[in-house]
Amino acid sequence: MRILDRYLIKHLLIPIIFCSFTLIFLMVIADLFDHLSELMKNQTSFSYIAQYYLHLIPYAFVQTIPWATFLGTVFLLVNFNAHNEIMAMKVAGMSISKIMLPLLYIGFLIGIVSFLVNDRLVPKTFKTAQAILDEHIEHSTRERPSEPVVNNFTYFGMANRLYYAKSFNAKAGKLEGLIILFFDQKKKATRRIFAKEALWEHNGWRLKNVTDYESTGSGKMRGEPRAYAEKIYSELTESPKDFANASSEAALLSYKKLKYYIEQLKENGLQAYPEMVELQYKLSAPWHSLITMLIAILFLTVARKKKIIAINVLYCLGLVFAFHVVGAMSLAMGKAGTLPPFVSAWSNNFLFSVGSIFFLDRAND
Repeated sequence: MRILDRYLIKHLLIPIIFCSFTLIFLMVIADLFDHLSELMKNQTSFSYIAQYYLHLIPYAFVQTIPWATFLGTVFLLVNFNAHNEIMAMKVAGMSISKIMLPLLYIGFLIGIVSFLVNDRLVPKTFKTAQAILDEHIEHSTRERPSEPVVNNFTYFGMANRLYYAKSFNAKAGKLEGLIILFFDQKKKATRRIFAKEALWEHNGWRLKNVTDYESTGSGKMRGEPRAYAEKIYSELTESPKDFANASSEAALLSYKKLKYYIEQLKENGLQAYPEMVELQYKLSAPWHSLITMLIAILFLTVARKKKIIAINVLYCLGLVFAFHVVGAMSLAMGKAGTLPPFVSAWSNNFLFSVGSIFFLDRAND
């Protein structure tokens, strides 16, 4: 490794690590103030508070690392411009692409680390943090906010039951266009329930216009179907609160488990737009750090005067915000079925990375 490469990597890693610790600390402080009244009211012990926030750190890292990488890159390039170091490298005959290659290598490694943390650590640690929050901080006194109506709702419940509904109203505890699949140990659907509507009652779900039948492993009907105008299924113990929390559960599955979950939905003829988008997003999100780094390099390797540097920093911030806004919009359209899952999850990555690379030649001038 060249001396210059080591120099660049060292001066990039230090601000990224500092920004990452700072952003995680701010996220923890914000969450602490959000739950301060409950902590005092329920007299939660320090050990539970410490466990909760320790388990929250991997999730906070994944959420903040793109911004930490962006801010660290901005700090590095602004500092280099202030001391004319980039100009000196150009005068020595080096192109911007060659100068910035070690930085992009760090961005690539950050993407891999981000994926591994999100895939291996976050599913376990975040669920543990939520369990501590419910049991020892909130004492289950507050239900988590959810959208009033969720379309194309899916949920993999207890006893290998898979729920699918055309719409789910969390506030009313109502499912419409409900399909319930019961799986055996070999993951084959052995029973199917179809209902036009389901309402939650204290003793279970009351289903209306029901068709209930056993099925073979290949999906064919076995025996005569049972039809009911109305029937209470007490064995369906998942409550509307369980369903209301389900929208975030796909994001908390590992890539392998989520892929298997989607395959089960498809094999049984069910739509899985939100889950397929989430699967693609698990692959695209880790590279947000690299994209924001490219945006910073595009603008901050051409500035020479302090006034121009300040303006270009504002341009960078505006583009990074636009990058996240475009990503949020495309994700929402994908989960609604308007965009294909791949396009929904990757569109902002391709748009901003290709744009940054296309205009990178101007930095060599």
